[in-house]
Amino acid sequence: MRICCLATMITTAMLSLSGCGSDSKPPEAAPFEVEGAWIYLGPSDAPHTLTVGRSSMMYTDVGGNWSSNWTITAYDNGLHHFQVAFSSGSGSYLPVGESMSGTYELSGTVLTVQLAKGLTSYPQLQSAGTCTSATDGAPVTDCRLYIKK
Repeated sequence: MRICCLATMITTAMLSLSGCGSDSKPPEAAPFEVEGAWIYLGPSDAPHTLTVGRSSMMYTDVGGNWSSNWTITAYDNGLHHFQVAFSSGSGSYLPVGESMSGTYELSGTVLTVQLAKGLTSYPQLQSAGTCTSATDGAPVTDCRLYIKK
């Protein structure tokens, strides 16, 4: 009887220490490294701000004409990828039912984002820090450049 009781106590202690006990919680994901407030620099959209939280992104037109809220469905700081799905919005820009994947580069206070519609693949980031083509200086399609607010 004593051996059985001792074995039960040791097993319970080991499960608790290893994180497998009933009181254990899964580890939290690292914060999304681009969390914070950003000001759009260009090259082609209307002036807006971008606010990134742990689970959402909000685009807001500087003139107050539109805003759109997106749910972050996945992100990977190591690969510099994220996925978002439209959740709500107001004004003239309402991408209802849309989802996007993105690749980003964060260099100090400058954020370059390359977007693609849908969630099937991640776009290749082109011209980080500029959003303009190295060959002819033309704006890179679906590229956005931001600076930390």
